[in-house]
Amino acid sequence: MQLDSYYEDLSFAEGRKIIVSKNIDADYVNSIHWHPYAEILLSLQDGNTVTINFNKYDLKPNDLVIVYPGDLHSVENVSEESFLIIQFPINLITVMNDINRILPVLYKTLYCSYDPCNVENDRMILTLKQIDVLRKSEHPFVEVDTYSLLLTFFSLFGQYCINSNNAHNSGYTVTQYKSSRLMAEACLYISHNCAEPLTLDSVAHQLGISKSYFSHLFKDYTQMTFIDYLIRERINRAETLFLGPKKRILDIAIECGFSSISSFNRTFKKIKGISPTAFREAMIQPISKENMSQ
Repeated sequence: MQLDSYYEDLSFAEGRKIIVSKNIDADYVNSIHWHPYAEILLSLQDGNTVTINFNKYDLKPNDLVIVYPGDLHSVENVSEESFLIIQFPINLITVMNDINRILPVLYKTLYCSYDPCNVENDRMILTLKQIDVLRKSEHPFVEVDTYSLLLTFFSLFGQYCINSNNAHNSGYTVTQYKSSRLMAEACLYISHNCAEPLTLDSVAHQLGISKSYFSHLFKDYTQMTFIDYLIRERINRAETLFLGPKKRILDIAIECGFSSISSFNRTFKKIKGISPTAFREAMIQPISKENMSQ
């Protein structure tokens, strides 16, 4: 999804990595915006409406949506404490291989309608509400416990997404299951090695299958071509490096597997709708100002 000037800056107070609240910034109500962090929105009442990448979701109590980094989204006509909101850097969960493997499946499931008859669904909601209880706690390891519950939620949500995906595939066979597992391994391998000169041939060889078979399976699993997925992973890595110690954009481009700064600039702007320099300024400047004020 292309990004533009509708950028929302999130301030993580006291070095915390996870923000838990029930208040949506009034500046972004009824306004399309984006941010470089992930966001879980759990509806606490009837009548909430969220739009993500121009898809509209009318929510009931305990329905939830997940907004991933860079997604254009808006929240409409909300009242006070109408949502439980959990915001965090996406690498808090993608650092776990089990979650990283199923990212293409997670990205397909932005909305989860509450089903009181589904035990798995109930456990997800309970986990999020436990996070809400924790935010009021003052014990010294509250963020550690919150992080643990966040990982538990994504373990449950990941299984929910896999089950939902399988349910929509009538006649889901053992062969299809094995193929999905193989493509999950491929996604993990590409993510870990995206800075290397990977090719369709080299990854297919790594998996022990033919190039044409791999190409077919991979596109069916991710809804993306191999090249598009590889480029997306390189751009994701660049975003992470922008958040770390300051490096030259040229160094970041090379570290992410691009052969030249011009290729990196062109690709980044095509995908994000904004130049790497402008993107870095939008993300780094608020952090720098916050550090200077301390």
